[in-house]
Amino acid sequence: MSRSDEFPLDPAELIHILRTHFTWWAIPAVVCATLAASYSLFAARDWRATQTLTLRPEAASISEQRLGKFSDLSEMKVQQATILELAKSQSVIEATLTKVGPPKSWFAPSHWPTAKDVEDFRKQVDMRPPGGSEFGQTEVFYLSVLDTNRERAAALASALCDELELRAQNLRDEWAKSMMAELEKTVSMAENDLNARTDKLAKFEASIGADLTELRSLNSSSGSQSEVALEMQAVEGERRNNDERRRENEQLLALLKAAEHNPAQLIATPTTLLKSQPAISRLKDALIDAQVRTANLLGTFADEHPLVIAAREAESLIQQQLHDEVATAIQGIKLDLSLNGDRDAALNAKSVAGRERVARLAGARAEYANLVAAVDNYTKLVEAVRKNLGDARAKHASAHTASVIGRIDGVETGVRPVGPGRATIAATGGVAGLILGLGVVFLFAGPLPMMLPQLAESKAANTPTEPFGMYRATTLDETLRRVKTNGNRPAK
Repeated sequence: MSRSDEFPLDPAELIHILRTHFTWWAIPAVVCATLAASYSLFAARDWRATQTLTLRPEAASISEQRLGKFSDLSEMKVQQATILELAKSQSVIEATLTKVGPPKSWFAPSHWPTAKDVEDFRKQVDMRPPGGSEFGQTEVFYLSVLDTNRERAAALASALCDELELRAQNLRDEWAKSMMAELEKTVSMAENDLNARTDKLAKFEASIGADLTELRSLNSSSGSQSEVALEMQAVEGERRNNDERRRENEQLLALLKAAEHNPAQLIATPTTLLKSQPAISRLKDALIDAQVRTANLLGTFADEHPLVIAAREAESLIQQQLHDEVATAIQGIKLDLSLNGDRDAALNAKSVAGRERVARLAGARAEYANLVAAVDNYTKLVEAVRKNLGDARAKHASAHTASVIGRIDGVETGVRPVGPGRATIAATGGVAGLILGLGVVFLFAGPLPMMLPQLAESKAANTPTEPFGMYRATTLDETLRRVKTNGNRPAK
């Protein structure tokens, strides 16, 4: 059996039922509409007062960033979330309600504000960013308050902003004081550590003595040579020069000893060996000239010629003088060799002392470098902590002189209250009453479904039976009577 056979109802029958029972659905609709209109006329309506605010970072916390700009969006989001929590805090709400006062009513509250007043007002406070975005996207946000009185809503919004700025300043002041106390203790500890390291470095430098400059030069990263290194290079150069002169003197001494017995060997001596003996060098040249002159005269005159005899006597005198000069030069070279030995010993001792000095400085360099690095680190730490302490003092000074929360224009309450209008409320009540009346009509005056067993029996008997659904109840008593007679209950 189909649903249409079980409920044989068409639009004509529906209209007939509604016309027959007009009062059943009209009276509830009118009554509900009247009640809703009355409620809309006498019920209090909420007004929303909105204050546009802007947030900026603290200037004392800006180092290399652009002035007045947050370092990142997360920092701005955290600041705005903090402002929201402050706006709904117990102290801010109590101060706001105390400043504005209780609303006008038939009775004056004995204590204002109560815990319930604070909780109710906290639900009426809202803060949101513009344009449906989320916190951290823009520096602008809206702080709004709901109240049944338009003027009081504006007063509450203004007082809430005042108390919010004051509480934010107090909070910044408390933060600054706590940071100052912590940083002052940190500065004291860092300075004590720095003084201890400085005293240890001073004692170590005093133990180094005159070599402190060399130690600092060794520890320097500039790459320049120290005085000790330059001195060692000079000593090594003097030792090489002294060895060279000693070897020359030894060779010259051997040559002069040989020339003392055989002057002819002196003539074959190189001039470079005789550069330290200019007298012998000149006598050698004079002897050569005399021998050349004698040879020239012998080529012209006989041996008994007076000029030849004079030339030979001059050559003999030069040889004798050269012999005497060679003997004197031998004594001078021996003395010079002795001086070369003494100078070599002195240079050797000086070189050994320089090496020992370098070794001692190299051994002390590691400890000195650690001490210097420790002093530098503690100095930087003290400077950083002092800078942070200066920032904290700047924050403390600016906590009550400037606010990071700024207002844009004044409080706006709008031209209409929040929520649906009176006509909308009355229409909603009328629609609700109409639905209620139609429910009553179709519950008590609608068509009744035919029971399946009775329908089967009527078909089997092939007797015309008027369906129960075709009955039209005019009253509730008649409907109940028909249901009792046929053994059925009204469909619910």
